[in-house]
Amino acid sequence: MPEATYINVTPHPRILGVLGDIEFAAWQCLAELVDNAFDEFQSSPEEVGSRPTVSISLPTAQDTRANAEVIVQDNGRGMSLDAVRNAISAGWTGNGRHGALGLFGMGFNIATARLGRKTTVRTGRAGDPFWTEVTLDLPEIEASAEYRAPYRQVPKGSPSEHGTTVTISDLKGEQFEALRRANALKVIREKLSDVYSYLLTERGFLLTINGRKLPPRKPCLWDEKRTVTRHGVEISAVQKIDVPLSDKKACMACGYWNPLDVDRCRECDQERLEVRPRRIWGWLGVQRYVHSSDYGIDFLRNGRKILLKDKRVFYWTDEDGLGEPEKEYPIDSKASTGRIVGEIHCDHVTPNYQKTAFEFETAEWHQVLRAIRGESPLRPEIAKRRQLPENRSPLALLYTGFRRQDAGLKYLVPGNGKDAIHEKTITWAKLFRDGHPDYQTDDIWYEAAYSHDNPAQAEPEPEPDDDASPLLPGLDLVPTGEGIDSETTDPATAPAPEDPEPVETFEKRLQRYRDHADQLPDLAGEYMIPDLGRVELKVWAVREQRLSNAKDQETPAFSVMLRAPLLEVFVDSDHQLYREHGADMRDVALLEAAEYMRVKRGGPSAPLAQLLLLFKERSSSPRLTPTAMADEAERLLERIRTLMVPVIAETPAVHWLQLRADEREAAEERFALEADPGLDWNEAVNNGDFIRFAPASAVLRVINESPALFMDGKVFRRSYTALSASDARDLVVERLMNPLSDLALLAQHRPKITPEELARIRVSCRLITRDLADDS
Repeated sequence: MPEATYINVTPHPRILGVLGDIEFAAWQCLAELVDNAFDEFQSSPEEVGSRPTVSISLPTAQDTRANAEVIVQDNGRGMSLDAVRNAISAGWTGNGRHGALGLFGMGFNIATARLGRKTTVRTGRAGDPFWTEVTLDLPEIEASAEYRAPYRQVPKGSPSEHGTTVTISDLKGEQFEALRRANALKVIREKLSDVYSYLLTERGFLLTINGRKLPPRKPCLWDEKRTVTRHGVEISAVQKIDVPLSDKKACMACGYWNPLDVDRCRECDQERLEVRPRRIWGWLGVQRYVHSSDYGIDFLRNGRKILLKDKRVFYWTDEDGLGEPEKEYPIDSKASTGRIVGEIHCDHVTPNYQKTAFEFETAEWHQVLRAIRGESPLRPEIAKRRQLPENRSPLALLYTGFRRQDAGLKYLVPGNGKDAIHEKTITWAKLFRDGHPDYQTDDIWYEAAYSHDNPAQAEPEPEPDDDASPLLPGLDLVPTGEGIDSETTDPATAPAPEDPEPVETFEKRLQRYRDHADQLPDLAGEYMIPDLGRVELKVWAVREQRLSNAKDQETPAFSVMLRAPLLEVFVDSDHQLYREHGADMRDVALLEAAEYMRVKRGGPSAPLAQLLLLFKERSSSPRLTPTAMADEAERLLERIRTLMVPVIAETPAVHWLQLRADEREAAEERFALEADPGLDWNEAVNNGDFIRFAPASAVLRVINESPALFMDGKVFRRSYTALSASDARDLVVERLMNPLSDLALLAQHRPKITPEELARIRVSCRLITRDLADDS
């Protein structure tokens, strides 16, 4: 047999440029680079040290094409020269087909070539004295007819620095214009915040674009405690899924799942097999709003969403594959709107190379579908007609409970007494995602569903006043105009009276109170009181407004329930009951809540003082005990230290020298006990983080010696630099340091203390809380 000869099939370097013609949206290109960084974070979390962060910089409207760049920087462990050589080689990947986001090796080359013609990778590991910088200039590489990329070593500012920066320049014309479009940044932010929402939320990863933190897109769900009942079965609005599968050997070369008893892959005959656990887990839930497209199931692989708002689980296909898939949801609304959503993790299923779909014709994918929706139709009558068993899957359970969108509690749909208020609930969902505090729980949605079924009774008409005019009951006669005799003037020639001021309704009055109030968050929340039931409490401390209740009676406090189960208590914080007589606003608020619940339930069931105790025990206000107050003091000091760090970081050496020798030792000891593994004490001293471990006495000294650095909204709200008189400045500092000294005394020493002193310290805690600049 003649000896074989070979043909060199090394691809031409132009292949790198051709990769850029593969259709990838801008957000997909960025996601490929983010995937690589997140892989590093997940494979070596202990080596990152600080919070795992990826920062993306995109061109702005002020940039020209000549200077525009796309930069993706991470604080991962960095790469050696060999590792970076492999990372930029077309087709190479250090990842197996399982356990990583960056799967296909080509992703880096496709993403960078799609955006621009020149890519620079700068990377380095902690301890290396230099950065390794490699440049991929596609026109130069193509002209040279060889796969060669120059690299150089750049000295670091500090050997402890680490991470990788990818800079793409000489952007392609269509990509440059696309990135500068008005809506481009918004689309990229929305896509990436959705795709990486799980990793940003559950793993604590941080992703920024042009310096702005990317918030995860959280699902706007009904709470799992919300239920409906069908056929005697209570169905929660959230269904958890956790289906363990048998272990198999995964081929790290081709991705094929092999039985445990083989040594070589049955698909590609390679030996790169690893035994891996397999599991399908996550949840299905009911959204608080309905939408024509914003619903469906998200499918994730290793924490990254592959399918977003996918709706194929809502179609039933005959197991024999006969006929077209039948749509089963939504089918009950004329507008074809839905609200069933979910997040399903299936790390063992292989995605396509664009990571926009899975390989659907695999046993693994069909396993996932069965775990979610079973094999029978969701509609019981259709299953029965086809002689199939009743579907008892998690999706079928949700479908049974929430398939319809009729207003009221029966299907958990907000309404206004007549119709469902779908448009309004979409607006509320936007407020939820914008972080508005009133819309983070489902209370407002629930109240609207409840009030639809239980409309509020109209207020009774007030009794007529005996002294009022018979023509205008309850009002004085309209005054006559100046210089006009009301008895002799001809009404036809009299000037028309001015339009009366519009009457302020009770609801508008309440809104005015809210607009001039601060919430008391330690009293807010759910209270379940024996014999009285459940109430959601919200307390408003109203400023500069005289309070009047529904009967127009002035009062230091009153309660009102416009939408059950939310009970709002309004307290006049300027009232003499508190300012002159020393009554505690919180106690009065809880008394109002207790009395409201007692009256609502038809009379006394327990002494009012006993009900007050039950409310206080269920509030989150710290108890008036040395231990509880010491914990509260330490919690506030921790908030202060955290706010001080960026200020200290500007001149850390100056503030380090403000600490006494024993305080430095105490800070170092606390660092050794409490700091996260991998943090370096010398680095903490150099970057200002040492203040987070400094004793309370040191914190107070630093503030007292440099008050201008920490006032005016940096740490404390108090105005300082605008004051020109030194006496006024000294007074501001003294008024701040007095309550701070109370906190430091209790947090650091925990002496024996009287109830009166504890009460004073509680007031000090409240004063400091009100004065902090973090709005939490």
